[in-house]
Amino acid sequence: MAALTDAAARGCVKLPDGRAIDYEIRFSTRARSARLRVGAREGLVVVVPAGLRREKVQQLVSGKADWIAARLAEFDTVRHLIHPPVGARPQAFDLPALAESWRVEYRETRRSTVGATTDQPGRIVVYGAVSDVEACHAALRRWLARHATKALPPWLERVAAQCGHTPTDISIKNQRTRWGSCAPSGRISLNCKLLFLPRELVRYVMVHEICHLLEANHSGHFWAHVRGLDSSADAHHGRMRDAWKLVPGWAQRGSGLAL
Repeated sequence: MAALTDAAARGCVKLPDGRAIDYEIRFSTRARSARLRVGAREGLVVVVPAGLRREKVQQLVSGKADWIAARLAEFDTVRHLIHPPVGARPQAFDLPALAESWRVEYRETRRSTVGATTDQPGRIVVYGAVSDVEACHAALRRWLARHATKALPPWLERVAAQCGHTPTDISIKNQRTRWGSCAPSGRISLNCKLLFLPRELVRYVMVHEICHLLEANHSGHFWAHVRGLDSSADAHHGRMRDAWKLVPGWAQRGSGLAL
């Protein structure tokens, strides 16, 4: 079989349950070995180095069939979080961090602007010039920030007490590229979009920032602190690489988020 020379190609792998899953092969001049990733939006993607033969790629992917099946099963549990396109007004969304589900109702009024308020438990009313989709998205982002301001600081305080290290202050932001940050003054900022993540990942982010109160870097000492406070820190860190994909399009203000 010919070596891979195109920027992308396709393949198919049979899983243990009999399903046949298509996958994308991406050619990379910087890749030193083949690596697989499964995303809620992209599905299975295999990144391969120059010159790797298709036959070898197929062997590698087939050898990971059990791992692929397990990852796909994980995404089945969050499939309802794959949201409509950014250009659509959301009708409902979940906040796994708080175990909440919200319906969104739109009411046209004479206001030239758009606002969002909690009408009753589980229901948000967006009102005003609701034909302006982006203005509706912005109103929902403001609602999300207010909701996070009520929920996240007390949670962080509880985690900080468990860790034995207390921030000087806590703020909630809608950051473009970071899930959280810790200033030299000891002030910890958290991203309101954390509400779209599972609870264990939110706690991991909090522990991560609390450990920056001790080490203002990502040195070995820092990671030792993190692992000492979160026994699953390495697994959580790996899951955070794709966690931004759990954030719906209307809530995102950047292409991705990091720690």
